[in-house]
Amino acid sequence: MFMEQLRLGPGANFAYVFGAAEGGEGFVVDPGAEPDRLLACVKAHRLDLTRIILTHHHFDHVAAAASVKARTGAKILAHPASRPGLQGEVTLDGTLADGEGFAFGDQEVRVIHTPGHTPGGICLLVAQRWLVTGDTLFIGNCGRTDLPGGDARALYDSLQRLKRLPDALLVLPGHDYGEVPSRSLGEEKARNPTLRAASFEEFQAIP
Repeated sequence: MFMEQLRLGPGANFAYVFGAAEGGEGFVVDPGAEPDRLLACVKAHRLDLTRIILTHHHFDHVAAAASVKARTGAKILAHPASRPGLQGEVTLDGTLADGEGFAFGDQEVRVIHTPGHTPGGICLLVAQRWLVTGDTLFIGNCGRTDLPGGDARALYDSLQRLKRLPDALLVLPGHDYGEVPSRSLGEEKARNPTLRAASFEEFQAIP
């Protein structure tokens, strides 16, 4: 199994392409821009793209989803709470609830509902190796909660949930906002102030 991290669009967004094997099944996460680049990656690995997974409904994470679907036949999936916020041509073919999983090659992908940045935010635990965090957790920071649907308490609780996951997981964020593109969850627990906060009050006080 393999993963490609692609920096796309003007907002320093990351999209991800996962493949079960060269020439095997694939899925993409957060196709927010530049569908040609995404599909070139899919083609280079000869993947059969079956799923387009959205970590949340914001436009910069979903803008290329309809194009990728039209050109591959892959199904667009997200948490049901993301459906009301989707705009334009992006519509869901199915939903992913907390705790759901699907087999991918000989591995598993599991959904973790992490509201706070948006009501329908999710993270993906992929093959017990990668943690795709969307705009819930960045390298050195976390998602904002001052946009419609944002909830600081919910985000704090979601981060507490992520803290219980294994340190060895590689955090794959939704934006290239940190000093490195990715880092282990253990390093984030040690260095990220939003994960180090010992209380909600301390979390709220972080600038």
